[in-house]
Amino acid sequence: MTQHGLSEYYAPLMSDQRLPLHIDPVRLAKTGAHLHGHMALTSMARLAPALQSAAGEAEIDMVFSVDREGRAALSLHLTATVTLICQRCLEPMAYPIDTLHQLGMVGSEAGAERLPEQYEPLLFAGEPVFLRDLIEDELILSLPLVPRHSDQRCAPTASESEEGTGDTDRSRANPFAILAELKNQ
Repeated sequence: MTQHGLSEYYAPLMSDQRLPLHIDPVRLAKTGAHLHGHMALTSMARLAPALQSAAGEAEIDMVFSVDREGRAALSLHLTATVTLICQRCLEPMAYPIDTLHQLGMVGSEAGAERLPEQYEPLLFAGEPVFLRDLIEDELILSLPLVPRHSDQRCAPTASESEEGTGDTDRSRANPFAILAELKNQ
């Protein structure tokens, strides 16, 4: 695609570069296209709830090709640093994402089953692919299931701090003691 086309096909970026809003991955593979740019994390509504802050951007490098079997393929390299909430200490943490995905274009789920194992399937039924959705999907899949700092960097929670100071009465208190008191009244 050239940047001289209609402006609605291009997503504004934080820099002077622009990426297309929609792509035809098969056509781009036939031409051996290479797309590079940045996309704001704030534009990704499905990713935002998983983040502590949606500030920043993802760097995207896409190389389209046709493999030896004539299959349209996409090498997608994504880098970003996202801010998550550590589930151990509940403090913000920077989480770097640097992933490389090899996608093979398929027209159906049956085609996806026949893909060689080096490819992840990208369903393409002739309709243009919305690029932001593709990038957002891959970023979501790159997030950890349970974000946590490393053990050395994680601040202890309040209950862990109390346990370390010898305050064992609070940590060993019977949670049903209040019910027993209510029953006796």
